[in-house]
Amino acid sequence: MRFVIFLFLGFFFIGLQTTLFQALPEWVGLPDFLFLLIIFIAIHFPAAKGAVLVLIFGILLEAVSGYFMGIYAIAYLLIFFMVKGLAAGLAIDETNLQPPIVAVGYLLANGIVYMCTAMLVQNNLMPWNWGEILQRLLIIIILTVPVSAFLEMLWKRTAKKDNSHNFLLFQPPRGNRYRHR
Repeated sequence: MRFVIFLFLGFFFIGLQTTLFQALPEWVGLPDFLFLLIIFIAIHFPAAKGAVLVLIFGILLEAVSGYFMGIYAIAYLLIFFMVKGLAAGLAIDETNLQPPIVAVGYLLANGIVYMCTAMLVQNNLMPWNWGEILQRLLIIIILTVPVSAFLEMLWKRTAKKDNSHNFLLFQPPRGNRYRHR
């Protein structure tokens, strides 16, 4: 159940990022909720399910707004496994520890995408713009705490649904219905 909920949440974030947020003025910046979702998935989901989600998000983002297929998927998977490795050894699920990891991961993901694009297209590539990257980085760091709190609340709400029985299978009523007197 969690997998499906977070899958649709990722679809929603990709839709926002590629449509509504593109209409915002340049000085406002471009919030990247999908990247925050990927960091959250890396911290909370098991490796296999999380990698599948991140791969789907990367390919879908590439399909709707990318230059070359696979660059975002590779960058997001690398960030996912980097954060997953850090989460195994450190207690980074705390909200106050996530902004530095988000900042480093965001810079690394943008660097990977830029370098891969630079290798594929040499003449038509836009130059690396530190002002724009740092503006987006500041926005994403500011949004880390509220988005993380929302995702944590959603994670806890879906925990009850994961532990409940499957509604498609018959479950007999619990308790002793035939009590002797």
